[in-house]
Amino acid sequence: MRVLLDSHDVFVNCPTEILIEILSYLPVKSLLRFRCVCKEWNKLVQNPLFVNAHLEKRIPNSLLIINSSPTDQKACFSLVNAETFNETFRSEIPMKANLGYKLSVCGSYNGLVCISSASLLDVDPIYIWNPSVRKTRLLPSSLIPKWDHCWPLNYLAFGFHQATNDHIVLRIVRIEQWSCCYQVEIYSLKADCWRRVSSVPTIPTALDCRLLSKSICSNGLIYWIVKHKNGGIPNSILSFDIATEEFHRLMLPDCLVYIDTPPLCLGVVQESLSIFHCRPDGGNGKQVCDTWALKMGSWVRLNSIVLPLHGKITRPWSLLDYKFLTVRQIEEMGNPSLALVDTELDRIEDIGIELGSHWVYADSYKESLLLL
Repeated sequence: MRVLLDSHDVFVNCPTEILIEILSYLPVKSLLRFRCVCKEWNKLVQNPLFVNAHLEKRIPNSLLIINSSPTDQKACFSLVNAETFNETFRSEIPMKANLGYKLSVCGSYNGLVCISSASLLDVDPIYIWNPSVRKTRLLPSSLIPKWDHCWPLNYLAFGFHQATNDHIVLRIVRIEQWSCCYQVEIYSLKADCWRRVSSVPTIPTALDCRLLSKSICSNGLIYWIVKHKNGGIPNSILSFDIATEEFHRLMLPDCLVYIDTPPLCLGVVQESLSIFHCRPDGGNGKQVCDTWALKMGSWVRLNSIVLPLHGKITRPWSLLDYKFLTVRQIEEMGNPSLALVDTELDRIEDIGIELGSHWVYADSYKESLLLL
């Protein structure tokens, strides 16, 4: 007992800088237990300096999977070890979607997940949630005024402002009448409030022009694919610079500008914006996935790989270069499962993770103490 007490005294009397360095290597689960040791440690674990130091040493070592219930608006989540693919935690998500819709993940960054309803309506609540510490924040109401006799659609994105060390939610509201117009606002996690943005998306205001709901954030930029129902208008990519708060448009590779189905998927490969395009592989029921990367302002096709039967791409897995997840469903009535695609070795590995019939999200995840 004397040894334990002496060890406790050593750590309590240890200089704060050294204590931060030691504890910042520990997993969140251990740190949550250490908060109960003494008041000083409880304060330390919640200190923003320690939270940032701990985050810098984290890597995406888990896989976050979200499954929605087919009978109500609830959903459950699982954390899976990225090396062994064993489930390490399972629980119910502490928020619900609006009636008739399932939850939708707007993005994940630094252990935080932005969640709303898949309906895209402006009445849907928006949450920022940390599965590691089981904390949730409900975002305040929008500053964009309601419009009569129209149904505004919301396009949400979740990102990180490196210069201010702040997580943001970008909301683009599309207001449809005879044509459509856009209004934009940004939520700051630090300030816990919305503010209006003067710039608007640089895309046509035609009613047949749509943003695909899934966005991606990389190197301070948020990207969406812009889709046109009118086949004569080329598809493109809309980008938003978080630092300058300006919108820009990027053209797709020439062979993809008029692609209708299946939808393109954005990702990041070797720190470059990438596009994953699935196309039929003859008449054998399989598909080929082409990977395109933006290098020095030009699109370069990196490789092509044959996907499993009935495979489709999820959000590319940024845990390891050249690797991404695909969802495969061997039998039409069976539940889909995850496979890991290695584009460098031209290999597909079944990782033995089965998804529910109403799965919502699967992507890499790194734990953090944010929101604690």
